[in-house]
Amino acid sequence: MHTGNLNGETDAAERTVEDIFIRKFLFGTFHGCLADEIVLKRRANTLIICAILMQNLPPHKIYFLVGYTEVLLSFFYKCPVKMEVQTISEKIIYKCL
Repeated sequence: MHTGNLNGETDAAERTVEDIFIRKFLFGTFHGCLADEIVLKRRANTLIICAILMQNLPPHKIYFLVGYTEVLLSFFYKCPVKMEVQTISEKIIYKCL
């Protein structure tokens, strides 16, 4: 988790705890479907969650889980939550030389 931009900010600890909760919530909601790390973006009062998912579930179940996640997290954090989701057929393996 990158927290370098929170240095000296007010509520930095709360933001870190929120980020960890959101990541664990998404890991449990989309269990076995996450292909890579979750990216969290905060723009004004909006929380944008970017995720790359495997195509393990049918599309209607993915749409349901995305809507479920947006509504539940919007209720928890009292701010609009949007999910940007991309699906891939198989996990990409990166090789470093």
